Amino acid sequence: MENDIQWSNDLTQAISQARQLSKGILLQFHRDECAGCKKMYANTYPDAEVQKELFTWFVPVRMDIIKDRAVRSQYSAYWTPSFYLLDTHGNVHYQQNGYLNPEDLRILLRLGKAALDMPRGKYYDVIDLMDNGLDLFPDNPRAATLLFTRGMAEYLLGKEKSSFRGAMTEIVERYPNSQEARMWPWLDQP
Repeated sequence: MENDIQWSNDLTQAISQARQLSKGILLQFHRDECAGCKKMYANTYPDAEVQKELFTWFVPVRMDIIKDRAVRSQYSAYWTPSFYLLDTHGNVHYQQNGYLNPEDLRILLRLGKAALDMPRGKYYDVIDLMDNGLDLFPDNPRAATLLFTRGMAEYLLGKEKSSFRGAMTEIVERYPNSQEARMWPWLDQP
């Protein structure tokens, strides 16, 4: 696999391609003098696993935050690098700002794909994807988010509160200092 991502720079064309391929879109804003962008291109995107997952799940499109004003305005983009995970209509389902190393980008791709798949009822796919992320990156600071997302998919799949409670219990035990651990409403009963 070559180390160069073949970025589209035409969002309309990327949306059309994503529809044909039934994929999401990774829209990245960059600018020439962005240190985080340069580091992404040097360290993150050349990673073989990043490329495999990116091309399997998304159509990559890159826009210059200075030159592509209309698209920047459409998404209210203000930072580089920034990442917008879009559906086949160009709607944002997940967004994040800032440099990401290969592991963190792979987690972003999973969370973005889950955000696209969840409203479409692809709960089993989300569960499998989150489990895969947890197996690969159990100590990543975003692992609690993966577990929370898995718990939501399990709940939505069968409307079983025990599934979500199980995920939340695991979050509290494994990631007690995470934001997700503080989101458990049953911790502090009034």
